Amino acid sequence: MKKTLLQLLMLFGVLPVFSQESTFSPSGTAFATIFANYHQGLTSSAADESAFELVRGYIGYQYQFSPEFYAKVNLDIGSPEDLSEYAKARRYAYFKNAFLRYTENKLEVEFGLISLRQYKLMEDVWERRYLMKTLADEYSIGPSADLGMNINYTFSDAWEIDFTVMNGEGYNNVQTDGIFKYSLATTIVPVKNFTTRLYYDFTNNDLLQSTYHIFLSYNFKKKANIAGEALYRTNEKWKDGRDRYGYSIFAKYNITGKYQLFARFDQMASNKLSGEENPWNLANDGTALVAGIQYEPIKKIKMALNYHDWVPSAANGKTKAFIFLDLEVKL
Repeated sequence: MKKTLLQLLMLFGVLPVFSQESTFSPSGTAFATIFANYHQGLTSSAADESAFELVRGYIGYQYQFSPEFYAKVNLDIGSPEDLSEYAKARRYAYFKNAFLRYTENKLEVEFGLISLRQYKLMEDVWERRYLMKTLADEYSIGPSADLGMNINYTFSDAWEIDFTVMNGEGYNNVQTDGIFKYSLATTIVPVKNFTTRLYYDFTNNDLLQSTYHIFLSYNFKKKANIAGEALYRTNEKWKDGRDRYGYSIFAKYNITGKYQLFARFDQMASNKLSGEENPWNLANDGTALVAGIQYEPIKKIKMALNYHDWVPSAANGKTKAFIFLDLEVKL
């Protein structure tokens, strides 16, 4: 009798463990995202710029092998930035992501063509990647994805830290010169609804190029949000003394569950070199304003009617202003 009772206890002790292990089932899903818009120029310098445009599309597949292992492949279908404006009519497919992720307790490691954490947080708060990229990505301070490895460790709900080593050239320019970019960052939530992120990266190519970046965000009772980021890049393209810096402030207000007001203001600038009267990158310095209303009729479909302008810092530059109707569809 004692032997039978012992066997039953052992059986019931093993069953919960077996049950927990057997609940996980490997699975994968395909996904796609489309960005499109119609825009009309408002100023004389942009009066002829009116068109329907398919900005880009993402097509991919993700698979969860086990609770620890996850993989993702994502194709970015758009027009490369290094081609002329006439290339917008063509479409080229790039790998935006192709990586393996390992997660164990508070540790997460990604290897391959990864999305950089530095931009993921800002994009999540901004919520409108289909309208405009976040500051560093929009003004070519750094790409949102790159070949490399990221190690992230979460100490608590209030603090995590991450280290990344990457090629530094982005996802559409595979580098083989042996020069790497290294970044160290931390995300801190000191109090409820307030998030801050501090970031630093450097690349040494005979000359040290560095980027300093800070991000702050505050939520007001899930009704509104205000956020801002600022960055400073030294020795742009490894040219001594050529620095770029800027900031972005954006906010949103939820009118209802489907309607949201939003606004964003950016400014980018560059320093003056010794003996020069104007900043070295004056032709690309200026401010941008985006403001409008977003409508989300159902989950995974967003559309926004918005005003968008660019005011150059150069006195002889041409201000461009547009009305946009943007669309995001996730499948």
